[in-house]
Amino acid sequence: MPKNKSAVIRYRIIDQMLTNKRRPYPTLEQLAAKCTAILGSDVSTSTIEKDIRAMREQAPKGYSAPIVYSKLEGGYVYSEVGFSIAELNLNEEEWTALQFAAELLYQYKEVPVFSNFKNAIERINTRFSLGIDGSEKLIDQVVQFEQAVHANGLEFIEFIYKAIKSKQGISFSYRNIYKNKTSATSLIPYLIKEHRNRWYVIGWSTEKEKYTTYALDRMSGVETEDTTYKRRSDFNASTFFQHSTGIMESKAKPQEVLLTITKPISDLILLEPVHHSQKVIKEKGDSVQISLKVLLNEEFTFKLLGMGSFCVVNKPASLKKTIKSAIDNMGANYL
Repeated sequence: MPKNKSAVIRYRIIDQMLTNKRRPYPTLEQLAAKCTAILGSDVSTSTIEKDIRAMREQAPKGYSAPIVYSKLEGGYVYSEVGFSIAELNLNEEEWTALQFAAELLYQYKEVPVFSNFKNAIERINTRFSLGIDGSEKLIDQVVQFEQAVHANGLEFIEFIYKAIKSKQGISFSYRNIYKNKTSATSLIPYLIKEHRNRWYVIGWSTEKEKYTTYALDRMSGVETEDTTYKRRSDFNASTFFQHSTGIMESKAKPQEVLLTITKPISDLILLEPVHHSQKVIKEKGDSVQISLKVLLNEEFTFKLLGMGSFCVVNKPASLKKTIKSAIDNMGANYL
């Protein structure tokens, strides 16, 4: 961007005149006269021509301003409606936050439903000279965002989103990895959710008569159904997963769980709770006892097994039995 203060002021004057709806299409003479009046020194039309060329330059050298001359109107105008070079009045910390947020959104640029992010980021980049081009070293060398190993199923996100908005059911083929088979499925979709870099759709299965979760990367042949449906009143996206520690749904009611966890895992659990319902019951020496109110499903069991011998289930008895059985089966693999 120009360091010459007079040039910066002229650019702002030109920008204001080009965005003035009451007096559109200013001529070179009108632009020069306005700059002369505000700066208190003569500004020639040739200087204005140079300013316009400079403003058209790509960022960071210029503003990528889409300034064109209208022969019909006999003056200059922005070809892009709503364009302005006026920068936001942000401090250094706010500019850093804007850049960081732009880089975060840039990670999703290839996801179809988020494709407009790419255009938005490019416009922000151009307008505010953030310098984001996809090869920004800040992302790889200083800040690394978590990325999925694969991106199967992302092409369905926009399709399912539109089905939810239009209250249409969807049909698709689904590969059940537990039963090792693929079957035709119908669903009334209610929510699209990301969990650990994988995407899922949650909806009402008329066949199963319950809410069911499907992984997008195991879906194929997704189509919308012709009929529309009335939204069920018992679905609340903000509370549907309130007792879950993952993405799995469950008919069962949440139960109170009591765990004793020893160091060093106990320190990690206090820093990163297993669930938002986690409460510390007591701390004693190198251990801590916590309570949770969660769904007892496979995902929760996996979390407990992942803590190994550092975690002991105090209650309920059914969960203790499940964990013991899993440990016995694991031990049998190493005899």
